[in-house]
Amino acid sequence: MVEEESALHITPGPLHGGVFHTYEDHRLATAGAVIGLVVPDIEVENIATTRKTLPDFPGLWSSLLV
Repeated sequence: MVEEESALHITPGPLHGGVFHTYEDHRLATAGAVIGLVVPDIEVENIATTRKTLPDFPGLWSSLLV
């Protein structure tokens, strides 16, 4: 992290697998699924929250990944 007068520059560490907590938010669940495309071993907590905006999201997502 580098602090400047009018900026804060943060260099993130590498992403790694683990549980992606959604906090019951369908937007976070969708984001976790997308991140899981490039980060191995991501487990999205309660993917069912996506039914709020797309009722069959888990099924549709699975069919896209085949």
